[in-house]
Amino acid sequence: MPRYRVTIAGKDYDAMADLVRKYKINLAGHTGKKAARRRFVVDAFADSDQLETLRAAGYEISVHEDVYEEGTKRQAEVRELPVLRAEAAADVAAATHYLTVEDVENTLVNAAAGPNVAFTSLIQLPNQTWEGRECHAIKIAAGDQPNRPGIYFLGGIHAREWGSPDILLHFVEKLCTAFRTQTGITLGGITFTAKQIQKIVKEKDVYVFPQANPDGRHHSMTAAPDWRKNRRPAPGGSSNPDCAGVDLNRNYDFLWNYTTHFAPDAPVANSTDPCDHDVYIGPAPMSEPETKNAAWMFDNFPNIRYFVDVHSYSEAILYCWGDDQNQTQTPQMNFRNAAFDGKRGVANDTQYKEFISTADKTAVVKLARQMRDAIRAVRGRQYTIMQSMSLYPTAGSSDDYAYSRHIIDSSKSKVFAYTIEWGSPDNPTPFHPPYSEMKQIIQEITAALLQFCVRA
Repeated sequence: MPRYRVTIAGKDYDAMADLVRKYKINLAGHTGKKAARRRFVVDAFADSDQLETLRAAGYEISVHEDVYEEGTKRQAEVRELPVLRAEAAADVAAATHYLTVEDVENTLVNAAAGPNVAFTSLIQLPNQTWEGRECHAIKIAAGDQPNRPGIYFLGGIHAREWGSPDILLHFVEKLCTAFRTQTGITLGGITFTAKQIQKIVKEKDVYVFPQANPDGRHHSMTAAPDWRKNRRPAPGGSSNPDCAGVDLNRNYDFLWNYTTHFAPDAPVANSTDPCDHDVYIGPAPMSEPETKNAAWMFDNFPNIRYFVDVHSYSEAILYCWGDDQNQTQTPQMNFRNAAFDGKRGVANDTQYKEFISTADKTAVVKLARQMRDAIRAVRGRQYTIMQSMSLYPTAGSSDDYAYSRHIIDSSKSKVFAYTIEWGSPDNPTPFHPPYSEMKQIIQEITAALLQFCVRA
């Protein structure tokens, strides 16, 4: 049955929460927002039967595209081109199509070699994927002075978000080339001076893990363009293709067991059903080799104090927390306190809100604004800064996991954590828009990440 990308409008918050609670609709990230006449709207994915049910229930629906039909056209654009040659792999800015899994690995290896070898190192992650692939990250740093702050950029967690590894490799190449040649970087209307670039690499450690889910990316690019999960084999040898895979951004060890921690009527977009197309949380927290690799970076580079997970789409910069709305007055009301189990995750209620200190909230919002301003300077796009808990709560996500680590274990560094959702819902196939548009997005998010490195 065809699956469509749609915009759904409902009359109030409860109507929108029912999309998850009652109708089990797969939502598109953090696209939910208030609209005119006190309505709410959200981007989502649904088949014909679901759309008929929603219309009968009074929802207004705009249908955009058949995600498989349009996605296969985008797949063809990648399939028709060869893997990047070694010399081409050294310049993502010159690419004319999304990088394949092999392109990403070749380009990352190339970036850590040759003239960059004096200030880069290639990091092999310890866990092979379900399909036997090895993953790599890169460290960019000149010098080894003590107490250097670490900055960690992660991408490619969700398979269908093709542009995230491309963004991060573009960032790597721009930073390395500018440092090596002692030049600045100009992206649209924003310039980073040679002095700023030298200061980043000489005074901070930058870690980039661009392709955390290569199995899923390969599957999305070659078979099912809308695929989101990894490629864990389906349980019991099921032949249902949806029964393979885990949503890696629901698999981190933060309130993973959402049925216990959240209120029964909380619209948590998670599932314990392996055959859920998008948001199966896995058999246990941190069960997947990909999430283990992402967490391994924190464990093995304890100087990491800043983290950005690069996703799409909604043109948003998200900061913690995602499980409930923030509050700064009641420290004992927090994710570790079992007294609040069964109460989390409902917006605008009085039962629970997640604690964050005033100082931390001020700091994370300040950095988010600096990234937003850098994006806007490239070509005028306006990203929205918001707490990760917007219309819907999340559980088991990377940013909450990263920020929670120092609270669970005080010996660990505090990590200010963010998610960037690049790209507009107005783009066709917005998880992988036409590459001409993706090139512009690459410039914008590269500017945001450079500004992050300057200001962190």
